[in-house]
Amino acid sequence: MTALSEKPNSLSPAKRALRTFLLVVFIFVVYAFAVEITQVNLETPTQPRRQEQLFNVLRALARPDFFLTDAATGQITGLSETTKVTLERMAETILMALMASTVGTILAVPVSFLAARNLMEPVTMPLAAIMAAIIAFPVGGWVAGQVARVLFGYAAVVSAEPWSALIALIVVVFLLWLLLRVRIGGPMSAATRPSRRETVLLNLRLSAAVLLAFFALGLIAELGLVAGQWLEAALGTGWGFIGNFVFVVAFFIRMATPAVMWLLGGLVAMSWGSHYGQEAVLSWSRSAARLVTAVLTALGAALFVFTIGSALAWLYTPDRPELWTTIPTIIAAGVGAVAGAWFDPKRPFPIGFIIYSVCRTLLNILRSIESLILAIVFVIWVGIGPFAGFMALTFHSIAALGKLFSEQVESISDGPVEAITATGANRIQVIAYAVIPQIIPPYIAFSFYRWDINVRMSTVIGFVGGGGIGFVLSQNIQQLRYQQASVMMLAIALVVSLLDYASSEIRSRVI
Repeated sequence: MTALSEKPNSLSPAKRALRTFLLVVFIFVVYAFAVEITQVNLETPTQPRRQEQLFNVLRALARPDFFLTDAATGQITGLSETTKVTLERMAETILMALMASTVGTILAVPVSFLAARNLMEPVTMPLAAIMAAIIAFPVGGWVAGQVARVLFGYAAVVSAEPWSALIALIVVVFLLWLLLRVRIGGPMSAATRPSRRETVLLNLRLSAAVLLAFFALGLIAELGLVAGQWLEAALGTGWGFIGNFVFVVAFFIRMATPAVMWLLGGLVAMSWGSHYGQEAVLSWSRSAARLVTAVLTALGAALFVFTIGSALAWLYTPDRPELWTTIPTIIAAGVGAVAGAWFDPKRPFPIGFIIYSVCRTLLNILRSIESLILAIVFVIWVGIGPFAGFMALTFHSIAALGKLFSEQVESISDGPVEAITATGANRIQVIAYAVIPQIIPPYIAFSFYRWDINVRMSTVIGFVGGGGIGFVLSQNIQQLRYQQASVMMLAIALVVSLLDYASSEIRSRVI
């Protein structure tokens, strides 16, 4: 057999030389333009005045203001005020980054499941089920919001006296324990489906347990507010932060629990709407299913467009808001009705892939906004201080960790997922028993790595008032106090190095 000959070069030596020459000229022009844009001027750093200024700054940075010295003897008498401020602000920076990493990790976990293509792409359902879920979400959220208002109103009335609130909390916890531990009705058979009576009793018991749990949270919030104020006053300036922590946690529970109830109510209603909508179109005749699909699509499209239009009208405050809300809603309802009647009512739509695409897009948008920009926004909202920095780092952590976590979910082994799915498990059971055991180690490792990143980022957002050591560092640099700034720069370098080492060690042991 003859050896394969190499492919001959179609260009002649002269053409290759010309191409090389043109490429060199192009690169030369690009770099020449780059030097012009960046305003490179090598004459400036050679000027004696600028060299003297540089040497003075370097000498000041080389003499950090660590200690107080006696003017007569030159002996060290203690730590300087700069060192004390640096230690205090560095602790603030580390803890701010820790809280942002913790909250960001907790919120990024559920987002990562929605942004994982292998979990969401198989999710399909008919158009009627999708629209029924969209319609049911605000209805369920409104009902849950009203229930939350009633529960927390009763909790506030009962908590008028701390002792009555404590007794009520004990009673509620005992009733909750009874509902979860004591079986109501006869034993259910494993070989047959539960009867209608057993299903109704189970749903009633779970609903009562959920209501009691949220009522208990309302009582805990009211008791925590009182206990936090009392502890802060009783412990004094030394340990009063414990009482403040109790107060903040209780206030957060009272503020966030109604929102959580609203969201859970909307999600439960969405689940019911999609379930019964899918059952309807799959079990009914094609003509009846087409009619239901057309009606639900018209209502769902109108609701969706009205929500988006209302948000845009609030943001841009147009002179004629009906052009953003009412008219587009009517048009969307008509188009939705036509589309619902046109499409096959039993055809499955890739709603999972749509949710995945939307979540990935939102994560990419939020991740592309630097934490420095987010800090500026939150400084305007909550004021200058570490709280603004904490919120900026938290939002950026959610976006960054959500992407990392979702990519980790996409790289899991398919074997456990297929095995659990073959047993007839639903989507939540598959995630709990086949996905989560595979992602716990990398999730922990990424969370520690994010803490390391947040410490470094918090030194930057301090320049715009986001708290931490970056805030006082920027002040010292602006005031030309380079000896004091040197202390803070060395502290940042030391802490970042230690955290980087600790983070790498933890990640190497976990993964």
